[in-house]
Amino acid sequence: MLPIAALYGWYMGQRSAKKDQETVNNKFSREYVTGLNFLLSNQQEKAVDLFLSMLQKQESENQISTESQFEAELTLGNLFRSRGEVDRALRIHQALVNSPDYSFEQKLLAKQQLAKDFMVAGFYDRAENYYIALIDEPEFATHSLAQLTIIYQKTREWKNAINVSEKLLKIAPETDKIPLSHFYCEYAQAVKFDDKNAFIEALNKALEYYPQSTRASMMLGDFYLEQEEYPKALIYFEQILQQDPDYISEVLTRVKRAYLALNDMHSYELFLIRANQVKHNGSVDIALTEFIEEKDGINAAHSKLYQQLSNHPNLITFHRFIRYQADFAEEGSGKESLVLLHNMVGNQIKRSFQYRCLNCGYQSYRLMWHCPSCNQWEKIKPIQSIDGLI
Repeated sequence: MLPIAALYGWYMGQRSAKKDQETVNNKFSREYVTGLNFLLSNQQEKAVDLFLSMLQKQESENQISTESQFEAELTLGNLFRSRGEVDRALRIHQALVNSPDYSFEQKLLAKQQLAKDFMVAGFYDRAENYYIALIDEPEFATHSLAQLTIIYQKTREWKNAINVSEKLLKIAPETDKIPLSHFYCEYAQAVKFDDKNAFIEALNKALEYYPQSTRASMMLGDFYLEQEEYPKALIYFEQILQQDPDYISEVLTRVKRAYLALNDMHSYELFLIRANQVKHNGSVDIALTEFIEEKDGINAAHSKLYQQLSNHPNLITFHRFIRYQADFAEEGSGKESLVLLHNMVGNQIKRSFQYRCLNCGYQSYRLMWHCPSCNQWEKIKPIQSIDGLI
């Protein structure tokens, strides 16, 4: 009977201990959910205080399970990072990585959070090392490669950005290819004066990954224009009409220069007409008006501009229309008023932002392919192409 009694006593002890642990874990889980609710309701201060008190209490009473403690400390470190206390987040996550109490998989999670801490702190080289180490882990590969593209973009290491982006596409084919096309454009810009072949090859790769890349078309058009290969330049400039007509205003003077060199202004006129048919644009209106003025005189240009202004009001075309009105007006106060109005509208155009990000509304005086506000590629466009009036 003694062995049976001993076995029964051991079983009841284990059952009691297990029940006590379940009670502790259930209590911990309730507090953990409360902390998450604070976090979701943007009460980060309360969330941090609750998690911290939970850890201190459970650790002092030695009642918290290893798995629960790991989750709590990981979350606490993330909360400190979100509050801007990156040094505390780093200490917590580094301790998790170095602790002998946690599994290999748990330490991978800690390393991922540690990399995020270094990203927030601006230590990109240290974050890079952790993300590179995580690439070989299937569960972490996609996120790590995506973060590496951000790091290399910030440090302007375009060749590295290209390499990791192409690896990312292999394991996640649905990844947006627009950033990769711009990485190739940035790389082409960096090697243009050292290696013409690498320059052209990079831009062709940009178009291969993203056929709508107006930036690559502009750069190739400019290159062939500089080489006086005008037919090739026109191929790239004119394909912008199919890629994204919002950007056609950026190349109008270059298109005219190429047609002038080819002594084919009739084709230039047809291009302008086709451009306005694809999408109306104030800059195209002015270019077409100037062409008509050179070809048929100021009266024909004035009539054409009046027609365009009536159908598509735009501050740029209005500015040119006032100039024509002032030219036709007789000397006197009326002419002086028109000249004054023309100057005022011109000054307003000069002071106005010319470009706007369609994603976040950031405005600029010059074209930028990467928005410094929302970090999106190819969202900044000429305002006149997206608004009726500037």
